[in-house]
Amino acid sequence: MHLPPAMFDVRRLQILVVAARGGSFAAAAEALSFTPSAISQQISTLEAEAGAVLFERTTRGVRLTEAGQALTAHGEAVLARLADARAELDAIAGVRVGELRFGSFSSATSAFAADAAETFRSRHPGVTLQFADGEPYESVARLKARDLDLAVVFEFDHWDAGLDYDGERVGFDQELEHVALFDDPYYVVMPRDHRLARTAPVAVRELAGETMVGGSPWYIDLQRRSAATGTELRFDSSFRATGFEAFQAFVAAGRGLTLMPQLALGWMRDGLLARPLADGPVRHVKLARLAQAYPSPAARAMIELVRQRVDELGLASVADEATR
Repeated sequence: MHLPPAMFDVRRLQILVVAARGGSFAAAAEALSFTPSAISQQISTLEAEAGAVLFERTTRGVRLTEAGQALTAHGEAVLARLADARAELDAIAGVRVGELRFGSFSSATSAFAADAAETFRSRHPGVTLQFADGEPYESVARLKARDLDLAVVFEFDHWDAGLDYDGERVGFDQELEHVALFDDPYYVVMPRDHRLARTAPVAVRELAGETMVGGSPWYIDLQRRSAATGTELRFDSSFRATGFEAFQAFVAAGRGLTLMPQLALGWMRDGLLARPLADGPVRHVKLARLAQAYPSPAARAMIELVRQRVDELGLASVADEATR
């Protein structure tokens, strides 16, 4: 009788996968709440079990060897199947036990996702809820990595959530299933004494000659719309920022105008105002989940909660009105 080969430890496979994605043991340590030395020790043990070197150690981090790439691919498949097994067992138990990992982006978190998460906690106390706030492309990467089960994301007509803000692709639309929530139109942010301050809505052609401050992804749609109307705009993407308040600061300093989505207009810097932009960029806000993942009852319950909260807030109808 032949004994089966020794099995790899699932936890070490997870460490391998996370280290491979992060490009360093330090990144894996931070993601998994370990010390870098503990990560290194676990990888060394895994290499001994595999009988192969899995990482090349460099001054800039680590890089997978050919053996490491092969084992990482198998590790990702194993972890994905285990996640599906967990979700199916949770489904058998109903929304009484289990885990839900839910993501969103900041303005949606403020508007409705946080409320939906807390309502879920109160209705389903036996389910452990983990929440992660991040940009849509970060959520897509987490969905693909099975670090999230469900996420609120947004897309534009010419930019999908699988693209990061540098144009690098982290995922494809066909890998995801979407539930449409509402459209979130963009407003023009300007000083209160600007020539267009009394114009509402502002037409794209009325921005002729203005400098637009900001960055992708709304840049792409605005460039296309201005070109379609023969409007010349100056686009200044010479700086980077992670929040709308930073772009507002440059508008206040006189650098130019910027755009902000309706969902993010809850806070406006003194001396500035926002006016709706007719035929301007629109964020299409959606719920996304990995298409091949097993849809747990907890995920389905959260989808319904989010849709109810969006309906209660009237976001779809308000967005429609703002674009008229």
